[in-house]
Amino acid sequence: MASPASIFVEANRLRLHLVDWSREDARGEPILLLHGLQEHARAWDLVAPRLAESGRRVLALDWRGHGESERVGRGGYYHFADYVADLAFVVRLLGGRAALVGHSMGGSAALLFAGSEPARVSALALVEGLGPPDADPAHTAERWGAWIEELDSLAAPRERDPSRPATTLASATRRLEERFPLWGPEVARHMAFHGTRPVGSLQTGAPADDEHEPREWRFDPLHRTRSPQPFYVAQARSFWRRIACPVLYVEGTRSWISATPVEIDARVRELGAARATIEGAAHHPHLERPGETTRVLLDFLDRRAAAGG
Repeated sequence: MASPASIFVEANRLRLHLVDWSREDARGEPILLLHGLQEHARAWDLVAPRLAESGRRVLALDWRGHGESERVGRGGYYHFADYVADLAFVVRLLGGRAALVGHSMGGSAALLFAGSEPARVSALALVEGLGPPDADPAHTAERWGAWIEELDSLAAPRERDPSRPATTLASATRRLEERFPLWGPEVARHMAFHGTRPVGSLQTGAPADDEHEPREWRFDPLHRTRSPQPFYVAQARSFWRRIACPVLYVEGTRSWISATPVEIDARVRELGAARATIEGAAHHPHLERPGETTRVLLDFLDRRAAAGG
């Protein structure tokens, strides 16, 4: 498999990283792939090259504070409004309009952007990305309090427990294998390889290929905290109503997302979305069943193109 190009852009006052799988003769509006929380652009490596074979421009974004993109500065945080603004500026840099494919958190952010600037999204595919369960406003204050406690725990200096082994490529791979057993060892190692870097290293580029070298996760530790802003369906509907492009929802038959099937069914209906189910996949169809996921995405994009958008 050929290696993709690595691109850095200034967007929304941050240096963001894109992985470009496009062929030299690629034409048309780009397909922009958006990963989930605590992951990275290389999560799309099993799907992106196959999409690019169709002659389309295909790029994957590292969200702020993930992968090789810049982290927020001191005192900053990662709110969904920030992700949406980043996406808006990236789409502008790519020509002003794009088809979006978002997984999990990436799908939630793509939904918000498609409702904020509907003319800039030509098609929207959501891979296990319709948002969490509806929240009760009565508990918002407690959630904010818990968030502050989590921020306080991150800010407090901590000494490393000498009895706890350092993270290495080998241990990171095992951790991902245990958490996501449908990935398999090769995919788990791929995700660990691109999701970690040598301890103390701030340089970009591929991390050293050493199974037992001490490493750290590339995502900002702030992503381990739970956002203070709950998900309210009543608020989300104001975005859903404004979406003007075709929408596809892709799910795995073994999905374990927290929103209930009833909630998912209702959201699919409200969005007027087509629906595709990937047999044997869980929360990561693009990593667990990449061939079938690619076929589903290409079929959706081809039908959208045949219909003239």
